Amino acid sequence: MELSFSATVSSLVPWIVLEIENMIENLDITTCLAIIGVLFVGALYLIHVIALCYGIFHLHKINEPDATLPGVSIIKPIMGTDENLEINLTSFFTAEYHQFELIFCFHSPEDVAVPVVKALIERYPDVDSTICFQEHDIGFNPKINNMNPGYLVAKYPLIMISDSTIFMRPDGILDLAKRIMSHEKLGLITQIPYCMDRVGKANCFEQVFFGTSHSKIYLAGNFLGFNCPTGMSSIFKKAALEECGGMAAFKDYMAEDYFLGKNLAARGYKSGISNQPALQNSAATTFTSFANRVGRWAKLRIAMMPQVILVEPLQDCFPAGIIMAFSVYYLFDFNIPMTIFLNFLFWIFMDYMIMRVMQNGPLTMSLIQFIGFWFLREFSSPVIFIKALMEPSVRWRNNIFHVKWCGKIRDRISC
Repeated sequence: MELSFSATVSSLVPWIVLEIENMIENLDITTCLAIIGVLFVGALYLIHVIALCYGIFHLHKINEPDATLPGVSIIKPIMGTDENLEINLTSFFTAEYHQFELIFCFHSPEDVAVPVVKALIERYPDVDSTICFQEHDIGFNPKINNMNPGYLVAKYPLIMISDSTIFMRPDGILDLAKRIMSHEKLGLITQIPYCMDRVGKANCFEQVFFGTSHSKIYLAGNFLGFNCPTGMSSIFKKAALEECGGMAAFKDYMAEDYFLGKNLAARGYKSGISNQPALQNSAATTFTSFANRVGRWAKLRIAMMPQVILVEPLQDCFPAGIIMAFSVYYLFDFNIPMTIFLNFLFWIFMDYMIMRVMQNGPLTMSLIQFIGFWFLREFSSPVIFIKALMEPSVRWRNNIFHVKWCGKIRDRISC
């Protein structure tokens, strides 16, 4: 049997060499495009493999308490409330970390969430807590305007930014602090966005999106050393940010998290991801709000990196499958429907396994539900992207922003 296998391999080698030689001899534009297609989709397959392996190796590690870690100032920008706000904020008041402070930042004392925060401060008097109100705008970015007063009064060397929709596991702060202090050149650590287990079709759809295509890019990107931070839950060294000019330096950038990572990298600092994902726990998710949110991110990517216009529409399962199918058919006369089918099986299987890694166990939805939401994600992505191209202005909260190609805000209109 070993001889038979060796003989088979030996007979294949000359055929492969001959095919490559013939391909080189007959190289034309169509052949070049087919080769590029195979390499492009092959790279997407490799991203799946890297994301899955890195996720298995890196995520959900157990953290032992370490009293030598520095204190953490946690800035919580808040605007409005929903049914889960109190649950999310309570998870920070009860966090298992030896030294931290909570800084709640509001645009106005009239915000409806202020009483919720004050009630929690009274319930947990032993937790160091502060409420800050924005006095004036320092730039176009409303989140930076909101957080800057809190940043200015923060007293610890580690600064954490956490949106009000984030639920934190008891050892989540410890995980972030331990990760960023593991190397002197680490300046920023991000939690990969994921979702709490929640009922409802829109919530399940959101979880599938963040557990598959979104987390895949974050896991592979961080392994390969790309700049892909997220501002919803991250920690950075205050001294490193001060080198960049402090939080106010990003007052006119829409995607302040991306430019923070970019500026830190320019100064020799590295970014990374924590061992735990960020658990989004908004009670107000709908299909429309989700589409608007993802569309807003697409508009920002287009503004910051215009090259994504050429690549992003082709990196989902079915466009990639079509590219691979016609490429291998032209190069090797391989069956087109079979290639598309094999591409689909690989893609959905890898996405399912990556989401299992993010979940750290079985999914709360059935396999049939996962497949249904996966198809919905695949078919809705190009629609959202095309809409983002046609409507480049960014609507966020009560404002409309016009963003320059560099990612800087040109103007802001209240609506």
